[in-house]
Amino acid sequence: MKTIIHLLGVLILISSCTRKNTDSTAIDFEKEKAAIQAVIAKETESYYKQDFEGWKSTYLQSSAFRKFGYWEGYPEKVVSYIGFEPLAAEKKKQFDANETLWVGSTEERSNENFRITKDMAWYTFEQDSYEKDTRKFLGKSLETRILEKENGEWKIAYLAFHYYPMPAEKK
Repeated sequence: MKTIIHLLGVLILISSCTRKNTDSTAIDFEKEKAAIQAVIAKETESYYKQDFEGWKSTYLQSSAFRKFGYWEGYPEKVVSYIGFEPLAAEKKKQFDANETLWVGSTEERSNENFRITKDMAWYTFEQDSYEKDTRKFLGKSLETRILEKENGEWKIAYLAFHYYPMPAEKK
């Protein structure tokens, strides 16, 4: 009987801790969503301004970072980066040489989907890119970002994009 009472006590304690833990991890979805969108916007703006430090600050700078992308405009069509350092080295060189693609373009995101937990989130969307002044269509892509919180700030831990092939009449 003592064993049963002891087990019941342990189960009640575990149940109580679980409930408290769940309550303490509640998140403000809209606040976190806005913070994630701000990081994505900062990454894009910093890229086009060739602001290396601003761009770099939006990423998880570790060996856990991943980037995978497809664009028919790349000679190799597919790019991949395992760890942040190879990507940072390439972007630093690109920014220093003033070789950023689509400088000043505008992006419109649609079909956004967010999944957000306390320290990790994923965000998928479709993106249309246009020249800023002429509104010439540059491309449509399917995008994925996985973000992690580092010191209370969202950082891009995984970036993926897949550009649709351009119709012949728009090239």
